[in-house]
Amino acid sequence: MYDSLKIEGFRAFDSFDLPNLTRVNLLVGKNNAGKTSLLDAVEMVALGGKLASLWSSPIRRREIWPESPGQSATGWDVDLSHLFHGHQIRDGVSFKLSAGYGNTARVVGCSIRPNKADPAKLDPLIDLVGVGLPFELVMTGPDNPEGKPPVPIGENGFLFGSTANLTRGEAPKPLLPPNDKSREGVGALASVSAVISAMRKDKPVRVWFLGTEGAPPGFLQAIWDLLVLSPEEDKVISALQIIEPAIQRLAFIGQGSQSTAFVKLMGEEQRMPLGSLGDGMKRLLAQAIYMTFSAKGVLLIDEIDTGLHYTTLESMWRFVIESARRLDVQVFATSHSGDCIRALAWLQTDAPDLAAEVSVHRIDRTEPAAVRYSAADIEIAARHHIEVRG
Repeated sequence: MYDSLKIEGFRAFDSFDLPNLTRVNLLVGKNNAGKTSLLDAVEMVALGGKLASLWSSPIRRREIWPESPGQSATGWDVDLSHLFHGHQIRDGVSFKLSAGYGNTARVVGCSIRPNKADPAKLDPLIDLVGVGLPFELVMTGPDNPEGKPPVPIGENGFLFGSTANLTRGEAPKPLLPPNDKSREGVGALASVSAVISAMRKDKPVRVWFLGTEGAPPGFLQAIWDLLVLSPEEDKVISALQIIEPAIQRLAFIGQGSQSTAFVKLMGEEQRMPLGSLGDGMKRLLAQAIYMTFSAKGVLLIDEIDTGLHYTTLESMWRFVIESARRLDVQVFATSHSGDCIRALAWLQTDAPDLAAEVSVHRIDRTEPAAVRYSAADIEIAARHHIEVRG
C-alpha cells in the first residue's frame, strides 16, 4: 500500500507531493485542480513503466489526433504532449512519478530525447504517418527498467498506432481494435478477453480505473460471471441493497454491448432492469464489481458519488472501507460534493474505526503539496461549518 506520492512534471503539476496516504483516499478541490491527474499518476505508477500505460489516460480524456474522430488507419493516434507539464514535446522534457511504501519507492519515469532510430526503419514510418518524427520517447519503471523499446514521436506529441511495431521491423498494428471501447475504465489496458483470461488463472490485475462514464455492460457481465456462486456475489448484492433493500438476485441477459443487468426484487414476480432503479444503482454495481477484482491492488474512482443521493453516502463509505480492508485494496477517489465529505463526518460519529481508514486530501496544483484531513478533522469542520474543499 502506497504511503506517499510525489509528482514531477506530470500533467497539471510541475512538482507536487501527496503525503500520508491511507487505505482510502478522497481527493477534493476546485475544477482543474488536478484531482484526476493524480488518479492518472497512481495508475501509471501501478502499471510499472509499461509502454501501454502511456495511452490509458489520453484515450479516456480523448486526447487524440484532431484530424480524425479518434480512429485512423494506423489505430488510435494519441496526443501524448498533455502528459508533460507545459504540454510540449521537446528534447529533455520528462516526468517522474514516485510512490513510496515503507522505506522503498516505486518509480516510473518518461523522457523525450532526439530520435536515434535507424533511418532505414524510420523513413517508411514517416511515409506512413505523414509527419516527421524527430524525437523518441523512453519509458522506464520496475516493469521496464531498460526503457525498451524507445518509441519515435512527432514534435506535436502524437504517438501513432503503428510506431512501436514498425521500429521493431514488424507489420503495422493498431493500438486498439476499431470501435473497441471495452477497455475504458480498465487500468490493465488489455482486451476484455485477456483480462478475463488472466483473472481465471488467478493473476490479479494491478490497477482498475472506474471513470465518470461508468463501465461497459459487456465487461461487467463477463466479470460478474466469475463471481456467481462465490462469496463475493453476496457482497455485490449487499452493495446494491444500499439503495434498494428489496433486491435479492442479479443477472445479466444478452451479450456484449447488448448486455443488460436485471434484478429480482422481494415480493415481485417480474424481473426488473437495473437501469429502471436509477443511475446510482448502476454506479454502485460497477464500484462493487471493480472493488472485488482490485484485490491486493489499487482501485481508482473518478467522482465516487456520481448518481448517489446524500442519504446513501454514509452506507457507500461503509461498503468501500469494509471491502477495501477485506480485499486489501487501496482506494483513490475524487469528488466535488460537500455531501460526500459530510458523510465521512457522519461515519466518524457512527463508526470511528472505519473512518480511521480514510483521509481527505485537498488538491491545488499551484501549491507544493496537498492539505490532508482525517475523518476526525472532517467531523470538526462539519460541526463548525468549515469548508475543506478549497
